[in-house]
Amino acid sequence: MPKHRSIAVSLVDLGSIVEEFHYGPYSRFWWKMSTDKENATFFPLRIGQKTKTCLNSRDFFVTIVVGNKNNAFLPGYLCQSDAYISQIESDPSNAISSVYLQIFENGTRFSGPLVLGWQDEDIIHKLLGDVLFVPISIIIESLKIFIYGIGISSQVDWLNAGSGYKSSLIYKFNGNKQAIYVSKIEEDKCILEIYQDNQMKKKYEGETPIAVWKKSELMKKYNGNLLFGLENSFVQTLIHQHKVKLPICFPKNWNDYSIMKQIYNYHLKRRTIANLNWHQLFLGWLEQESPIIELYSQLRILYPNNHKFSDRELRAWQSMLRDVGSYNVTPWSNKESEYQFWTRSSQPEQDRATLQQLSKIGFLVSTPIHMPNKTKTFWNSFRRALDDNKQNSDGKRRVLSIIADEFSYSELETNLNVGRHTISESRKHARVNGYGAPPLLKPVIHRVKLKEEMLSQFELFFADKKN
Repeated sequence: MPKHRSIAVSLVDLGSIVEEFHYGPYSRFWWKMSTDKENATFFPLRIGQKTKTCLNSRDFFVTIVVGNKNNAFLPGYLCQSDAYISQIESDPSNAISSVYLQIFENGTRFSGPLVLGWQDEDIIHKLLGDVLFVPISIIIESLKIFIYGIGISSQVDWLNAGSGYKSSLIYKFNGNKQAIYVSKIEEDKCILEIYQDNQMKKKYEGETPIAVWKKSELMKKYNGNLLFGLENSFVQTLIHQHKVKLPICFPKNWNDYSIMKQIYNYHLKRRTIANLNWHQLFLGWLEQESPIIELYSQLRILYPNNHKFSDRELRAWQSMLRDVGSYNVTPWSNKESEYQFWTRSSQPEQDRATLQQLSKIGFLVSTPIHMPNKTKTFWNSFRRALDDNKQNSDGKRRVLSIIADEFSYSELETNLNVGRHTISESRKHARVNGYGAPPLLKPVIHRVKLKEEMLSQFELFFADKKN
């Protein structure tokens, strides 16, 4: 390893771990590998992390921020010394060297990793202080797979991974341009997302890692389990270790606070508010005769009235509920409604079948009566708009063209009571005139038959080479 000049570095601000970045699609760029060959580990580039170093009798401060001039989702580095400040750079070396050049008019280059303390064991230890999961990296042939989330389950087709498992790799997409392939498990499905040019280009869902990668028809040389990273022995060891950490728990154990506290600490403690009487949800659940609860309304009882639930917080609750022996028996998808039914019954399929039947015949609705049903409001409003317009190209067809391409024939027929011909004509209207635009006015063409004398004059005119 090349030798660097000795520089004293101190950590001024620890910064924060932000799930969106450190455990999101671009997470592989928010972690660095330590230089300790014996105990090499990833450590986070924390947002707001600030270090101070003294160069040529001046203090230089380097701060990690979100985004740089090349990418809005990757780390940026800002260096400041008194009134001198750098641009937000993608490389910390450029940030500090540019400020040094402004002050001393000297082009000396300084090591960014060195002035950020990335080679200081004490600083790295502090950066890892409250990290719940430290990512790992594995190599399969030419692919470097970054695993940044571990979830567990008893699913054999998932090789015992579970909701919360996340990995990514970099490979070409749409030609030779690099893209990030994110493989993850959420709830009861496996997901593949492809990111390129700072946006998600494709998303696939399937029941297993193999199925979701097969659906994408990409990288057919490898199977889905391999591309998820699940066949790696070290990953399997991590999954097993996480299983061992959690106690086996069933509803009969919910009164045992010591067991429940371990599961709470693992799933919820760092993802929800402090001083929450979380155990009351389970005690109250045990006391009621029915084994079924509606999760969202029960959580509302526990939290302050003005509390806003984050997706991360709700996922943590759902993970905890699964690990204490309860089951999600909701008869509709998350997209349709945020309300979820959970049961503590040892035979959840019976409860699920009952709720599905009640929903099918209309006795159970995805949105309570006292809550505004935005979907229903939309369809009713749109139907009124159609009813108020005439059955012609500038009436119903023009109005329906606004959404005709966004919904299927059956959805439009059911919710708006329109015929297939009207839908077809509305889609045609959108292609020709634009969505909701008035029909284009066709030019009026008048035809006049030319006399023979005029035709002869035309022929003579065009036959003359001078013309």
